[in-house]
Amino acid sequence: MQKPNQYIYERPEPDTLPPTERGSMNYISYSGGKDSTAMLLRMVELDMDIADIVFFDGGWEFPQTYEHIFQVEKFIKRKITVIKPRDTFENFLKRWGWPNMFMRWCTTEKNNTLNKITKCWHQGIAADEINRVKKHKRKAHYPLIEWGWTERDCLNYCYERGFTWGGLYTHFRRVSCFCCPLKGVDEFRRLYKYYPDQWNELKRLDSISPKDFKGYKTVADLQTRFEAENMQLNLLGKKF
Repeated sequence: MQKPNQYIYERPEPDTLPPTERGSMNYISYSGGKDSTAMLLRMVELDMDIADIVFFDGGWEFPQTYEHIFQVEKFIKRKITVIKPRDTFENFLKRWGWPNMFMRWCTTEKNNTLNKITKCWHQGIAADEINRVKKHKRKAHYPLIEWGWTERDCLNYCYERGFTWGGLYTHFRRVSCFCCPLKGVDEFRRLYKYYPDQWNELKRLDSISPKDFKGYKTVADLQTRFEAENMQLNLLGKKF
């Protein structure tokens, strides 16, 4: 019996795929960020076989990321498969609290869900992040490393094709889950300043977590810090 919110993945049948993709085992793990987008666009441009493009949606992405994925679908004239966790991340948060370096339940949930589809993915890790590959336990292909493409190369490649993420990359190095507690304080400062809707949602989520947030008692305590910094800068005639 299917559990509530559980997504049951079905591989595309060969007859439903374009001729160049039938029999392909090239599955793309697509995050919606600059690196995986650059990898996907380049693979499409090179007419490489692609069995499926899979986006794991934990529900905590920026609205601009969802809009970007829709734009990519229109650009490549192909649907991107969306899969979801076996339960909502909000329920996991109530149960386990915020993820941390020692208990990244969000990443575990993503990997377990993806591994039900295939054990081998094409993954968008840039050439200047090759150390990340050593941490991966599952088999994968890394076209960006093979091509020698850096993070900056990937971002420029996407910008040249009209993808902007609504300006997210002007404020953040990565545009993954807006509420990820592994972000730096500077990134949360920018979230507080430029994205009030996401900041308010972060405070709501924090209210249901049994664990403290990033070394602070609550997100509200972090906001108190930002407000105090803002007041000090105003006294000095500077902008926050």
